[in-house]
Amino acid sequence: MTDYFQSSSAHWKHQTRRLANIILDFVFPPVCAHCKKPGALICSDCLAAIPWLTEPICSHCGRVVSRPMLRCAACQKNPLFPLERVRAATIFANPIPDLIHQLKYNGLFALAEPLAGLMVEAWSNWKIPVDLVVAVPLHPDREKKRGYNQSDLLVTHFCKKLNLEKGVRALQRIRNTPPQVGLNASNRQLNVANAFQADPNQVAGKDVVLVDDVCTTGSTLKAGAEALLAAGAGRVSGYCLARAL
Repeated sequence: MTDYFQSSSAHWKHQTRRLANIILDFVFPPVCAHCKKPGALICSDCLAAIPWLTEPICSHCGRVVSRPMLRCAACQKNPLFPLERVRAATIFANPIPDLIHQLKYNGLFALAEPLAGLMVEAWSNWKIPVDLVVAVPLHPDREKKRGYNQSDLLVTHFCKKLNLEKGVRALQRIRNTPPQVGLNASNRQLNVANAFQADPNQVAGKDVVLVDDVCTTGSTLKAGAEALLAAGAGRVSGYCLARAL
C-alpha cells in the first residue's frame, strides 16, 4: 500500500510540474539561447547551423583530420591511453560554444535536454560499446556554487532517451582543481592528475562511456578513465557534446 501511495504521489508531482511548464511556456514563451528568436530554446535556424562532427576523424581521439588515420599527430605525441576512444556529437564552433556557455554559466540548465538530444542524434554514428554511462563530475564545492553539474544533466537526458544505465556518483572528483580554460595540454594533464575516484561496486567489469560537455585535449577524460579502470572497469571511452578543433 505504501508503494502505491508513493507511486501515486510521484505521478501527481510529475503531472503538476508538466502542467506548470505548459503554463509558463504559454505566458513566457522560450527564446533561443543563441539568437534570442522566440519559440524554442534552440530555434530551427540554429539547429540547422549545428556543426556536426563527421568523418574523417582520428580513430582514437576523434579530432578532425584531413584523411582517415588510426592516430593523428597529436595522439602519436601524447596518446589518450587508457581511453579506448573519444567521440563527440558536434564541433566546438558556432552556435555550440554560446549554447554550452549559457548552460554552464548563465543558469539555463533547461538547455541540457535539447543539447543531450544532439548527442542522441549523433550516437548511432559511433557505435561505442556501453554498459554504463558516467558523467565527468564537478568537485562538490564547485557543484554547490553552480547549483548543478552540466555534464550530469546531459547524461540524465541522454540515458533517458536511449534507455541506458546511468552511473550515479560512480565517479567523484576528490580534488578541487582549477578550471582547465587557458591551460596548455601538459598543464591540463597535471591539473587533473589523480583528481578522481571511482566506485568499484558500480563500474567493475563494465564498458563505461564517460561523458563531458567539451573535449579539448582530452586530459579530463583521460584522468577519469584512469580512476574508472583502477576501480575495475572493463573499458572506458569518452563521449562529448562537442570536440574542440
